[in-house]
Amino acid sequence: MLFHSKKSALGKTYEDGEIIIRQGEEADCMFVILEGKVEIIVDGESDDAFQLALLKEDEVFGELALFDDQPRIASARALGTVRVLSVDKKGFLQWIGEEPSFTLRILIKMAFRTRTLISEVVRLRKELRACQNKTES
Repeated sequence: MLFHSKKSALGKTYEDGEIIIRQGEEADCMFVILEGKVEIIVDGESDDAFQLALLKEDEVFGELALFDDQPRIASARALGTVRVLSVDKKGFLQWIGEEPSFTLRILIKMAFRTRTLISEVVRLRKELRACQNKTES
């Protein structure tokens, strides 16, 4: 668990359907889910939006903001009532000094997501090739 119960008063609350971060906007912090579930969606403004991930308590999102200065690559939307804590770069660096194992947990989560996304790309590529082969036959 990233947080202890004594920190239960921290964070900001979002209601069901509220956008926490929006794809394309400037990114300057990451978020830790203290309570509830968050849906990560891509192309949230268009008809072909899709869910990239469903995250729950103690998971993080928007962490790429701590490592680069690029815009958000996805949106995050509250599913039900959600409470999140935002962590900016300065706070993250301070946190590293106080609790180095936190950094390792973030990196492990990032590695897992990368592996999952690569597996999905490989699966989709195989499906695409199969469809192309069917149309060529």
